[in-house]
Amino acid sequence: MKPLKAKTIYIIVLLLCTLHAGAQTLAWYDPVKAPQSCINGRGWDSELQGTYTRLPNRMQKNMPEKVWKLSQNAAGLTIRFTTNSRTLQFKYTVVNAPQLPNMSRLNQAGIDLYATNNNGHTHWIGNHMQWNWGPDTISFAFRELETGEGTYELYLPPYSTLTSLKVGVEKEATFNFCPVRTDNPIVIYGSSIIQGASPSRPGLMWTNILQRQTGYNIVNMGFSGSCLMEPELFKALSEIDAKLFIIDPIPNSYRLTDEEIIKRITQGVHQLRRKSNAPILLSESYPQPDITFNPHAEDRMRSANKALRAAYESLLKAGVKGIYYQNSQEIEFTEDAMIEASHPNDIGNMAYAKAYEKKLKEILH
Repeated sequence: MKPLKAKTIYIIVLLLCTLHAGAQTLAWYDPVKAPQSCINGRGWDSELQGTYTRLPNRMQKNMPEKVWKLSQNAAGLTIRFTTNSRTLQFKYTVVNAPQLPNMSRLNQAGIDLYATNNNGHTHWIGNHMQWNWGPDTISFAFRELETGEGTYELYLPPYSTLTSLKVGVEKEATFNFCPVRTDNPIVIYGSSIIQGASPSRPGLMWTNILQRQTGYNIVNMGFSGSCLMEPELFKALSEIDAKLFIIDPIPNSYRLTDEEIIKRITQGVHQLRRKSNAPILLSESYPQPDITFNPHAEDRMRSANKALRAAYESLLKAGVKGIYYQNSQEIEFTEDAMIEASHPNDIGNMAYAKAYEKKLKEILH
């Protein structure tokens, strides 16, 4: 055997032994088999046990097909746990799906990790490219952590359907899943921008930024390309005992006529009011960041914003209480806030979160 070939074989065997040894030192925990529910961000937690989905099965027959399919994605779902392990590994399987052209793979199918130490300070933990992207099984490793007895929050991929997930920690380490949050959530209904398009990673979705900045429990009801304010959606939303509802429909609903926008949002608000007295915040679309040299690209979007405003003013005149409004200029975009003038990048998602945080303080103070 030639020396170079023998050396190559030796290195491969050594690597395999090292990987096997590493796997042997980890204990694995499955969130869906936890003693108590631990998957946050769902409006129907008791009906969704054993899954990483967002709508219960009983709703499938009445939901628009695209909405139902997107509800299988894990947008906005998080898992909190405590451990003193210096090594963490996550292995999960997803339904194979084509890569979206306007989104990083890390955001579409990746995970994101934050931790809070004993002093109450929350920090992001980077993966440093210690990952393995299989065709259906993906793994992320985090090593040599100095968190101590930290509380971790794992953000799941917003545009993937998870079929399994396991958390690996050192065998001698302590580990516990945190119980699911039970405080009334902020329920956010909207388009792909709410579902998670298109920051670089899941933790930078504006709904997830808002969750960290405010501490509120968030339920993400974003459906990419499919926020058309159908009665079935508002009926579903009305089942959630919300702290506040955010309705941000125009990035998709601009495709409807002005008359239909007014009709659907008016009926939707009345549907929510029949079940809930929680505040309702209606929001216009984002401001167009490239308007200087392309001033007419979103004329229809701006017209749809006016229709939403008309519906809001009509609801006020009809005596509907507890409704609020956010205009597009309150979302303070720079020209660098979007990836293709339809979806916010990291900068744009931060601007979204900032605008909504300010609005929530005004409403909930």
